[in-house]
Amino acid sequence: MGRLFHFPGAMRPRVFTQVRNYASGTEAIPTFSQTPSSELNQALDRFRQNVFIPAGLPQRQRMSMFKAKHAHRLEEEPITVNISETEQFTLRHMKMDELPTKRDAYKVFQMMTSTKEYKNLIPFLKGLWMSNYRISSDRWESLIRHAGPAGKLNLIIECAKQQAQTGLAFDNISLTRRLFFELHCMAQAADFKGPAAAQALGLAHTAVRTMEWNSSQTQIEASKDPKRQPFVIGTLLELSAARAVNEIEGKDEGAEVLKFVQKLLASWDLGQFEPVLEGKSRPREALDLWLQEVIPVYNGLQMSLLVKRISSDKKLSPIVTSRLQGLKDILSEHVQSADQAKPSRCLNMAKSLLSA
Repeated sequence: MGRLFHFPGAMRPRVFTQVRNYASGTEAIPTFSQTPSSELNQALDRFRQNVFIPAGLPQRQRMSMFKAKHAHRLEEEPITVNISETEQFTLRHMKMDELPTKRDAYKVFQMMTSTKEYKNLIPFLKGLWMSNYRISSDRWESLIRHAGPAGKLNLIIECAKQQAQTGLAFDNISLTRRLFFELHCMAQAADFKGPAAAQALGLAHTAVRTMEWNSSQTQIEASKDPKRQPFVIGTLLELSAARAVNEIEGKDEGAEVLKFVQKLLASWDLGQFEPVLEGKSRPREALDLWLQEVIPVYNGLQMSLLVKRISSDKKLSPIVTSRLQGLKDILSEHVQSADQAKPSRCLNMAKSLLSA
């Protein structure tokens, strides 16, 4: 667990009296709505009472709770602070080693399954961030993977829009790969039609705008810039082409499909279109990660050829067809040589795509 609270200096002894102080320096302490799960309600309340409220208190009041020398005095002469216009909190002695851990926080994420439960996701993440609980990239990926099938990717992207308060930023390739693959899965589950496919496209655009804002704040070289990766552009192409084919009779309104085809071809050299499996301790997982990047690109190229503007372009169409065939050959080779005993979701997707 990271450093939850930082005490820059010792507090001079002070005799506390039984008074009510207004904690004017408090940060915005998150509140939670009740859910159908009593276990989740209890876990959220535990974090709020033991972590988030103390973290949001002014420094002097917070320090008094974690200094052993003040324990007896807090018990004998309670101090109550107003943490909002309608809520009070009584300071009490607490021990750092008794606080909820990051492992406990991850368990809270796993408890969220329904819409009512997910309403607490962003407030919970804000509470963790203000309390200096830092979430690793692997855990963010796990959260995205959990949110995808639950239909809550919109909340994940909203978290990224509030990066300063949640800590989530799509500033690395692995995290962005997971998000865009889940957007692909969201649309695929709806056969790339209807509201779900439209929502996936809208969320993909929003995610890219968020990444553009991030990259405007820091310098990122092209090879490490998530928004320039072929799998990001390929997913946007796939979803845009699906909209053109399934919703507007193959017409490329606003030349959006053309734009993404051109961007994908221009970014081709940044892609990893041959998996690196040799020497990997977990080749099965390495293959899955590669498939997560290649599947949307392959399907995007394939669907773009169903769009009239692309299929009728005598210069562009052969290039797209050539790239598609090259990917098909590589995909087929690695799908056939993969362990078939317990095929992963990605491997099954690739098989289905190749047999279409």
